[in-house]
Amino acid sequence: MPGKKQTLEIGGRKIPVSNLAKVLYAAAQFTIRQVIDYYVQVSPYMLPHLKDRPVTLQRFPDGVRGQSFYEKDAPRFTPDWVRTFPVPRREGGRDIRYIVVDDVATLAWLANIASLEIHPFLHRVPHLQQQTRTARGVARGLRKRARPG
Repeated sequence: MPGKKQTLEIGGRKIPVSNLAKVLYAAAQFTIRQVIDYYVQVSPYMLPHLKDRPVTLQRFPDGVRGQSFYEKDAPRFTPDWVRTFPVPRREGGRDIRYIVVDDVATLAWLANIASLEIHPFLHRVPHLQQQTRTARGVARGLRKRARPG
């Protein structure tokens, strides 16, 4: 049964929330409310890394032990105040409307929809052709070092 719809005020925005008592991390009994609180607390450290970067979300609606899914296009129920940016599809067609996480309210809203992994672009909007970060795989190097030799 869905939880009661409520509103939280965070960062000067009214954020629609529901199911605040739903457990997302079963081993620790960590709820949506606690994920929202955590995202708010770490926002001063997270937001500089997310600013102006479209994100792909990995959502866990039934918690981390349930099925997850990736979401690029902002859901239909995205609040009007959440910033989005259109990114053309490689194969043509309708642009993908990515979410851009520039404020604590957006971060808290993402926690409420069980976005437990947030994967930012290496580029900033509007200059999607100019990569501003480099990502390097670490696992490969760790595997080489772990070999007995």
